[in-house]
Amino acid sequence: MKLIIVESPTKARTFGKFLKVGELEIISSMGHVRDLPQKKLGVEIEKTFLPTYEILPGKKKLIDEIIRKARHAKEVILATDPDREGEAIAFHLRYVIHESVPKVTFKRIVFHEITEEALQDALKNPRDIDERLFDAQQARRILDRLVGYTISPYLWKKFSKYWLSAGRVQTVALRFVVEREKEREKFKSVSYYSFESEFKVRQELVLAQLVRLRGKSFYTSTSLSLFDGKYTYKSSIVTSEDEARIEKERLEKEDYSLSGVSETLVKKTPPPPFTTSSLQQHASTTMGYSAKKTMRTAQALYEKGLISYHRTDSTTLSTAFIEKVRDYVKNTFGDDYLATGVRNYKTKVKNAQEAHEAIRPTNIVTTPLNLKDSTPTDQAKLYEAIYNRALATQMTDATFKKQLLTFISSQEDEFTAEAQIMVHPGFLRLYQQKAQEMLYSVAKDDVVELKLLNMLAKETQLPPQYTEASLIKSLEKRGIGRPSTYAPIVSLIQERQYVRKQDRALSPSVLGTKIADVLSEYFAKIFDVDFTAGMEEKLDDIGTGSLSWKTVLTDFYGPLEILLKKAYENTEKIRVEEKTDEVCPKCSKKLVIKISRFGKFYACEGFPTCKFTKPYLQKTGVVCPQCSKGELVMRFSKKKRRFYGCDRYPECDYTSLWLKKTDENEVIDSKKNKTTKKKLKKKSDQKKSAPRKKKNN
Repeated sequence: MKLIIVESPTKARTFGKFLKVGELEIISSMGHVRDLPQKKLGVEIEKTFLPTYEILPGKKKLIDEIIRKARHAKEVILATDPDREGEAIAFHLRYVIHESVPKVTFKRIVFHEITEEALQDALKNPRDIDERLFDAQQARRILDRLVGYTISPYLWKKFSKYWLSAGRVQTVALRFVVEREKEREKFKSVSYYSFESEFKVRQELVLAQLVRLRGKSFYTSTSLSLFDGKYTYKSSIVTSEDEARIEKERLEKEDYSLSGVSETLVKKTPPPPFTTSSLQQHASTTMGYSAKKTMRTAQALYEKGLISYHRTDSTTLSTAFIEKVRDYVKNTFGDDYLATGVRNYKTKVKNAQEAHEAIRPTNIVTTPLNLKDSTPTDQAKLYEAIYNRALATQMTDATFKKQLLTFISSQEDEFTAEAQIMVHPGFLRLYQQKAQEMLYSVAKDDVVELKLLNMLAKETQLPPQYTEASLIKSLEKRGIGRPSTYAPIVSLIQERQYVRKQDRALSPSVLGTKIADVLSEYFAKIFDVDFTAGMEEKLDDIGTGSLSWKTVLTDFYGPLEILLKKAYENTEKIRVEEKTDEVCPKCSKKLVIKISRFGKFYACEGFPTCKFTKPYLQKTGVVCPQCSKGELVMRFSKKKRRFYGCDRYPECDYTSLWLKKTDENEVIDSKKNKTTKKKLKKKSDQKKSAPRKKKNN
């Protein structure tokens, strides 16, 4: 009997369908089994950074079961994920099993999709554990531990908050958000005016925009250098209301002619298949999914065998898959929808792992419609996006006929109007877009009548706040982090309350801003964008065997020690609080808003003399679905678990563990919520009614 070890129970169940009983047995490790100790550094800095690993809490019983099964196996096959983390899990599994069963033989197999064909191919082509990949993962883990266990205590001392943390990559991501907010605060918006006209040509009413005024370009563009690239914004040459009204009166009196009607064919090429980053960006902008939810949903699809491995930065598709897609497109949609040649995409990400494929469905015949009734809604939506994106790569371009109308006055004022119509949908047939398209039935030199002219007051727009999607895009563009780290990074800075999300926009908290400022001042080199990106390249070099992991750690820790010593020389405390107009009911001093690990709270500014506190109710903007009068606010239970409740409590006792918004800004308590509440209530009742057991002395 051969024993196969995978990470997750779902993956084990999926593979279990393909295995013959008696020949192969499969078991899940439930992720990592060993790691650095939780309550100490676990790295011997004096002994060339030798790490000490421990069995993870709660994993002893599982490891005993794996060892018991390994004793009866001729061979142990390590089938963890095809990345650094997967290689590290395989390495540690081999270590703990070999200690107890030294004679057993090990094989390592990798696959990029959970299908019977992929499993059989992997079993025919086993290999040894790639120690270089393990070294790269180990180096990353130790680097992050060194930063966390040296700089985090400095933050505790600086801010008197013992739950703060500093991270090698998380701090750089925080800097992006903090610096953008500072740039927004410095930005001075300028008022300007634009003009929209409505011309009547034949029986058509044409809406047009002013683009030239008295022969001069009406709009100007200005570029600003930001912490993260450049920001370009536009304004017009008319900036005062008086000037705008004068021009409006003049433009209304002008005679206009239709000086040009041009039509061109424009093609739209299908985008590349999804990488981890582009999938997270797409899910965020079109479905409202957080990066964390996107990866959790993609993980479920992968473990069910529906999509290929979802942690990848490559846009490559296998030849075999492309052939199947092309056959499917031809048979389903016809030759008119099949691209004339195989369409390949070039991966733009630096140091992309080209051996991996892009994210794709494992079986092109499994359409989104097939899964609609048998798959949770969030998984079905994400699968449809992945499926359509992969299928579209081998379909024809969408073709549009674009029309440009140009209206000119005797004073060389120029208005333009655009229209378009789809000539051939190509890959857009997959999306069934319902755009209102039309072409104007007009010709050059037709009689033109100005029916309406609107003057619109506008302001130059601030640099946009980051969203999870745009932050991940910037991190990827700058070479910071890797596919497996994007979601944890953007989630962690929110969980630590360094950044808050509202309507998808990310903005730094007062605490997050001060932490970013302190760390960028005293640890400028460590948290420099280019330095962090360069460290990612070094980790990749370790993975290819061209660089020693001990050398990388030595080069990193030397400067860190020096910076840490200088930082501790300045240990002046920083208070993080917001002033309010509320008065303390005990001592009549002002209340301030402070922040704890579990959120904001009110406290007396006279602390520690006066220790009055009260909860800070973080509003959600969602109407209570039970009473329709109150607003849902975020609360925390005695066990510090977050939930949502009505701000009219105790008049209204509505609570929910989940916050689900609809278009009408209501909250729907799903079946899952109700079930959970009932279970919690049942357990609570049982606790009340159950007699206490006597303790045995």
